[in-house]
Amino acid sequence: MHATQDREFVFRVGGHEPRLHVAQGEAFTVFTEDCFSGKLTSVDGEPRKVAPYPRVNPLTGPIHVEGVSAGDIVAIRLISLTPARQWGVATISPDFGLLSGTRVNPNLQEPQDEHVWIWRFSADGKVLETPTKDGRKLRVPYRPFHGTLGVAPAHGEVRLAVAPGDFGGNLDIPDLGPGSTLYLRANVDGAHVVIGDGHYAQGDGEIAGTAIEGAFNTTLMCERVEMDDAFDWPRFENDDVIGVIGCARPLDDACRIAVAGLVRWVVDRTALSVHEAHQLLTQCCRLRIGNLVNPSFSVMCSIDKWVVAPRVLPRHRF
Repeated sequence: MHATQDREFVFRVGGHEPRLHVAQGEAFTVFTEDCFSGKLTSVDGEPRKVAPYPRVNPLTGPIHVEGVSAGDIVAIRLISLTPARQWGVATISPDFGLLSGTRVNPNLQEPQDEHVWIWRFSADGKVLETPTKDGRKLRVPYRPFHGTLGVAPAHGEVRLAVAPGDFGGNLDIPDLGPGSTLYLRANVDGAHVVIGDGHYAQGDGEIAGTAIEGAFNTTLMCERVEMDDAFDWPRFENDDVIGVIGCARPLDDACRIAVAGLVRWVVDRTALSVHEAHQLLTQCCRLRIGNLVNPSFSVMCSIDKWVVAPRVLPRHRF
């Protein structure tokens, strides 16, 4: 294992030379900064001054994975996420978030006022707390994950760090924490993995536009794996579930991408017919909304492994 504390970040996915080379199956540790580059440190801070768009969501990488070629499927396995600070930050900003008007979804309401919250860990590290104006406390469970994990996009495209897509990117799926694996198609030799946008907690949809944003020291490993020919959009796996992530606007298109992708994955692994897999998912899949404020919305369709495990073909495993 080796570690890097590289503090040079990128704000785009694609278009950069790799900063780190790793071997397949090699565990390595990287430092990732919060979406404000660690510059928003008090409730009196001004988010849009310290982190003006598009210099938000700083990313660590690109990371070149030796032996991975363009067209290969790369498995990015998150082993551990250790908070690099004992506090995280969250905001509400004018003209941003699900309940605000934007250029593409305008309304005639006055913009929300800007607010900043500093959330601190409880003594046992299991809960984050922040004071209210009247002296009470807001408390939420600590649930670490990376909002952004991706590879260089196809065809030489360069995307801002706030964008999600078939290359991964700013997915904001809360399941992308320790013990999870994200499968992506490498579009360049070495894949050029980027990671960042650490979250200490986030509800589905990231409705106000930020999670509890935090810095991490993250240990991960990457390797090339075999997948079926129907692989198209990011696939997810942990000990309990498999899922496919779709990104699009409107939201129903993101759902269609995710559901259709998972139907095809189940068909490949079980030899069920498309109709049978469609029926199975209809009765027990889950749709998790990752983000409703990004350039595209993100949704993961997942199913419990135990539902499909008895039917998995001998040559396959989840």
